[in-house]
Amino acid sequence: MPDLHTLPPNSRPQHAIRNNGPHHLAIERYLLRELAEGWPCYRDACEWENFRSIFHPEAHVYTTWTGLTHHDAFITASQAGMDKGAFIMHRVHGSTTDINPEGTRAVTKMKATITQRFSEVECVSGGTCEVDAESDCRFIFFWEKFGSEYGDLEGQWRARFVRHWYEKDKLVLVTPDRVPVIDHERLKEYPVGYRHLAYLQEETMGVKVLRDLPGHRREKVTGSVNGEKHDLLYWQAKEWVEGGNVEWA
Repeated sequence: MPDLHTLPPNSRPQHAIRNNGPHHLAIERYLLRELAEGWPCYRDACEWENFRSIFHPEAHVYTTWTGLTHHDAFITASQAGMDKGAFIMHRVHGSTTDINPEGTRAVTKMKATITQRFSEVECVSGGTCEVDAESDCRFIFFWEKFGSEYGDLEGQWRARFVRHWYEKDKLVLVTPDRVPVIDHERLKEYPVGYRHLAYLQEETMGVKVLRDLPGHRREKVTGSVNGEKHDLLYWQAKEWVEGGNVEWA
């Protein structure tokens, strides 16, 4: 039977604290959880200044529909998408944080569901219908604490980079007897972790969705690039927490 449960050997950050440990680091981990949950809470509510407060001035994010982009450009793109009718929300399910003993670098992995409402989708029985495409995912935030060179921001945590593992995808009918028309051959072209989400984003938003984003660990069994990218994020997290420089690609 294929190995569906083993992470890359030695990919765990050395000496990082993730459970228990000194009380002062537990408080730091709490602060990072609060910041991470700000992404869905602030973005979904259009609290843009609060959302911006999560990020380092040079922070980048990486999503299905924007690719790698500066966080300010992501805010602008999100606002433009909302103006065109895009309706994306999130549910948060929990998080874990690895922090270095010095309390200066950390990564937070936050389980969440990305859910996007699509309206005016062609319906099998005629007319149009609404559906929700949902991807169960894990955000990963790469954190750095500001030093004295940042003046008034000294001592604050900010995200330098945010990306996702897209792990399990589904399509939910808003009205049970209104079923959308789906091109199943085209649907197969998309990665399984965000298949319906990507399909409908391309159909309705005028965007080209990237096909090589990190997926679930089990996708390595099929040799997919999404499985390989799964492991890459673990190696980047290890390098970051241990003080290395990471290429945000």
